[in-house]
Amino acid sequence: PHADDEAITCGGFLHHVSRGGDAVTLVILTKGERGTPNATLDVSLKDIRTREAQAVAAILGISRFIQEDFGDGDLHDKKQELTTFIDMTIEQEKPDLLITYDLAGFYGHADHITCSEIITELKKTRFREVPLWYVTLPKRMLARVEQPEDMATDPHVQEKRAFPTHKIFIGVSVFPKIKSWYTYKSQRASFTKGIMKFLPIWFFLSTVLFEYFAEAS
Repeated sequence: PHADDEAITCGGFLHHVSRGGDAVTLVILTKGERGTPNATLDVSLKDIRTREAQAVAAILGISRFIQEDFGDGDLHDKKQELTTFIDMTIEQEKPDLLITYDLAGFYGHADHITCSEIITELKKTRFREVPLWYVTLPKRMLARVEQPEDMATDPHVQEKRAFPTHKIFIGVSVFPKIKSWYTYKSQRASFTKGIMKFLPIWFFLSTVLFEYFAEAS
């Protein structure tokens, strides 16, 4: 839903498949105006994060970049409108694969969950033939990552987590992934938590040559 979600979770894979000649469409649903350390509103972030996302799309070799403005933190309240938009977009793009967050929203972010719920339901009812992958991490890695659980509004978020069915080696695509992370300068504070307080982003990412996905049943 937000600019930087793709870089954090699957930027290496997106670059890997685009480098192999596949067309990749990146859809961002909000302009990230609540992307501040305490999630307060900063309207100036809309333009900043849109420009950052456009630059990252070029770095990752994205074929089509779609930027919407459904409101950062407002996706649940616009679920019907958002469902119509996503349905229409999937119909137009005719993808071979859908990628989004799992039903836990990775760490319980309400926007992530709403997006996942919509796409999961559309997969079940409208696009059964299209594979759906949830971005995720192995249990041992999730346990080591400092996640903003305080953002979780669903008490059952842990139970909804999906764990990997696919482990993808991204190889040299780790370099554009690193570049993407550095391009999101406005979100640098959120990238330097936990172990990354003590390690440079480039060093941390260079040790992570795999990305993980859970295939939705």
